[in-house]
Amino acid sequence: MPKPLDGIRVVDCSVGAHGPYAGALIADLGADVIKIEPPGGELMRHARGGGGPAKKGHQLAYMGLNHGKRNIVLDLREADDKQIALALVERADVFLENWRGGAADGLGMGYKDLVKVNPRIIYASGSAHGYNSPYRTKPGADGFSQDMSGMGSISGPVGGPPEKARFTILDLTTPLPILQGILMALIARDRTGEGQWVQCSQTETGIVYQAVRMAEYFATRKQPEPLGSAWANIVPSQSFKTKDGYIDVEAQTQQAWNNLCRALGLGRLAGDPRFKTNADRVQHREQLISILEPKFLDATSDEWVKVLEANDVPAARVVWSIEELYTNPQIVADKLIMTKEHSVAGPVQVPPIPWSFSRTPPEYKGVGDVIGSHQEEVLREIGVVRGGKPGEKAN
Repeated sequence: MPKPLDGIRVVDCSVGAHGPYAGALIADLGADVIKIEPPGGELMRHARGGGGPAKKGHQLAYMGLNHGKRNIVLDLREADDKQIALALVERADVFLENWRGGAADGLGMGYKDLVKVNPRIIYASGSAHGYNSPYRTKPGADGFSQDMSGMGSISGPVGGPPEKARFTILDLTTPLPILQGILMALIARDRTGEGQWVQCSQTETGIVYQAVRMAEYFATRKQPEPLGSAWANIVPSQSFKTKDGYIDVEAQTQQAWNNLCRALGLGRLAGDPRFKTNADRVQHREQLISILEPKFLDATSDEWVKVLEANDVPAARVVWSIEELYTNPQIVADKLIMTKEHSVAGPVQVPPIPWSFSRTPPEYKGVGDVIGSHQEEVLREIGVVRGGKPGEKAN
């Protein structure tokens, strides 16, 4: 069965998280993605100095971020290896990198260099801070970009200090605009016959994703403050502590608010002028929440979910354990966790791509494998015969 990106070839020189994951998503969509790593492997093979989660000595983070790719080793500082990389680019549709600003040019692998080799190449750059930024040559990290973009300033407990999201939110969301940029550039190339340079950055992604927060500021000229699990412009829309855990309640419409009052046995609140409209409830947030919080302590999370759903109020038990996801009926039914095979580590569980296709379903290949695992296969395809270990000079 055809795949969305059948026939597309990608040369992936990206490292770390957001670039490699963009390449993995492209591979899942059917593209032939050739990952080029330096001798010894890129930094994610040595995540956290080797202290990251591993199985049989292989970093699980690397596997999940590089699935579906063919892997070769080239030292782009060596003339022979660079010529091999350029030969691959000549036959490719996309070149993907996320090096610091200036690094690609220093290697002779910048956009101006590669467009001479292949005028139709889509050159995709996923930087940390952008290519026009004074920080273009600085190293990047997910948390750094969260703080630079202002995301941390609205996260955390009420009245508390700013906090980073406790997962790599920009590492795993920036790949989506990178992928979207590549797809749009491929469509444009079909119309014009010309490739182009597509750029995206983690910090830029962090800013774009705060459109609602910025609208809030421009409307009030007040700095949005951390509100814990609560949503700034809808009340109630947050987590509440129950007898045995927490429950998320989302009364985002007036009908849902009226239904919530009935479900809680607090019908009087619906007619209270302090809470009549959502604007009123936002204005009197503290008074309302102080009334609701004790009520939710009367029953367990599952009991409240049953009651609230029966009254057409959006609610869900807060999942505290990752292990719960493996047996959650909704997760299992939608196949949101899948098992892939690593040649050494064995079965590894990873999430799928975030799209479904009725006619061109994705093709899930193996996880990111051992370094250089496709070296000779890829080199033979471009007519290169070499001996020795991956990363050594050609004979």
